[in-house]
Amino acid sequence: MGKLFFRYFLPRWLNRFVQRQQKNYNQHQQYREKNVDKDEKVKFDKNSTEGSINPDVGEYVDFEEVDDKDNETGQST
Repeated sequence: MGKLFFRYFLPRWLNRFVQRQQKNYNQHQQYREKNVDKDEKVKFDKNSTEGSINPDVGEYVDFEEVDDKDNETGQST
């Protein structure tokens, strides 16, 4: 019974499985090609204030450089 399964049924089942997967893939590709407009352009409104940075918001932070104690004594890591 095992020889019959591996010789006749398994190859037919694998062939059918691969054909179904190819069909599903092709349908998915056709769907994506129909729904994707390749000539679509992004419109940008220069007068729009949405997303712009307001210079009056926030505060300036002044950073100071701090030396490590190891570097002051001349030791290297």
